[in-house]
Amino acid sequence: MSELVVHPWKPLFDSESRVLVLGTIPSPRSRAEGFYFGHPQNVFWSAIADSLRAPRLPAGAGISEKTALLRENHVALWDVLHSCVIEGASDASVREPVPNKFKGIIEASKISAVFATGKTAVSLFNKYCVTESGMRAIYLPSTSPANRATQMKPAFAESWAGVGRIIRGELVSAAGMKAADAFTIHVRGIPSMTLMENAAGAVCEVIAERCFTGKSAVPPRIVCVCGAGNNGGDGFAVARLMKKKGARAEVVFVGEKAKLTAETSQQWELAAGSGVPVYENDNMRIMSAADGAVIVDAVFGIGLTRNITRGYLDAVRAMEAAKRGGARIVAVDIPSGVSADTGEILGAAAPADFTVTFACNKIGLTAEPGKTAAGTVVVKDIGIAVI
Repeated sequence: MSELVVHPWKPLFDSESRVLVLGTIPSPRSRAEGFYFGHPQNVFWSAIADSLRAPRLPAGAGISEKTALLRENHVALWDVLHSCVIEGASDASVREPVPNKFKGIIEASKISAVFATGKTAVSLFNKYCVTESGMRAIYLPSTSPANRATQMKPAFAESWAGVGRIIRGELVSAAGMKAADAFTIHVRGIPSMTLMENAAGAVCEVIAERCFTGKSAVPPRIVCVCGAGNNGGDGFAVARLMKKKGARAEVVFVGEKAKLTAETSQQWELAAGSGVPVYENDNMRIMSAADGAVIVDAVFGIGLTRNITRGYLDAVRAMEAAKRGGARIVAVDIPSGVSADTGEILGAAAPADFTVTFACNKIGLTAEPGKTAAGTVVVKDIGIAVI
């Protein structure tokens, strides 16, 4: 029988929380117990402990022990929905969903990644909460007793391990990387342009080491496909540096010049001043890259949260067409169209041969389908202090 359920508790978090884990809405058993994931056969508490490499709680552990496990390991806990109409504990029956608001707790903490348990929770969050929170939810297999068969497979533990990997700094989210960038620039005092030059130099190293074949007197053609953001600035700098090395380098700019960041505008001027030709929204230039050519994918960086559309989509498809013609693709930080937080393909993504990512590996480069789209991932230190 369906009933209207209004979420009975406040979120569990503090200023030191680093990841947020969400269910859909408390089940009848959880509401009776007075806390999250209260069903005795729900494996949430063992899954989270294993992810954190913490001792599992004893059978019958109380709310205070569960709260301590989360707080000591900097995990925040809540649910996607403030209210909904639902039949028992069946997420599939959810109707009339009203989402919670997440911006406040994210701003009051160090939360840099959001995980959601079960496909319904992920779908609801990514449908209703991305704009308000600024993040996409990462899928975790459900810990419900109804999902026991999945819980016995290695992929279950592998997915849940991502929570601990974020806490331990083995992986970083888009928000975590942006915070590290800001800390490096504003606290450590390393200029953004310096980081951009370092990033471009790292990409050039990978191109030289892995993409040049033989010792032809004519270097391969380099087509840097650049957006207006700082990822595009990296691409402009790659074109300039590769031309200096003797490559036939060019840039295809995708997007609107009015949206250029200050650094990318400066890199455009430097590239053009060094003799690099710049073409605007010219997909034929991209598709004409063929055997021996290298395409540098620098359209979108790690901040993408919505499906790419219109001209951007056409540019990605042009890169795909060039790869089918024999060109190789090197992605700057992440393939354009891949979510750095979830590995989702947001509209389209041109599969890279190599992805040169900076400072630390990203969640989306380790989760499918982003993992496959990234090709071989090379992590390069460019001077960013990961915090």
